[in-house]
Amino acid sequence: MDRKLFADSLFVSYGSGTPSAERIPYVCGTALTQEILQRLTTQIRSGCVRSVQLDDDERENSLIADFRSGWATVYIVKDVEHYYELVNDQFPNCGTQLTITGDGPTPQRHATQDMALMLEIIAHFAQTGGVYPACTWEHTVH
Repeated sequence: MDRKLFADSLFVSYGSGTPSAERIPYVCGTALTQEILQRLTTQIRSGCVRSVQLDDDERENSLIADFRSGWATVYIVKDVEHYYELVNDQFPNCGTQLTITGDGPTPQRHATQDMALMLEIIAHFAQTGGVYPACTWEHTVH
């Protein structure tokens, strides 16, 4: 029997060249399975995913990741007010602006080209709702 995921819903957006038949539709509840997450992993590796959002059933904990031009950025919201943003240990003080999200520039210090790390972060959150412990995070309270 599959272990219940912490994440209750998944929304994925894609680049315009991704055929609709290959896209993962919005899924929630029992429709969000390990198989769907495995499919997401394959799609992230292929470069067709533009953004991912995972939420718990109360929408108080979420993960938002964006992907562009070989770069990715991710932040996690815990209990509505705690924000955790990935810090790239190779560029912890770099303010060079990258265009990854649709919300404006992202400092390189908050971006990575390590897609294997991104997959670990996403999988860890989906399973546990936690912040992946094997990397550095900037924590703020809003």
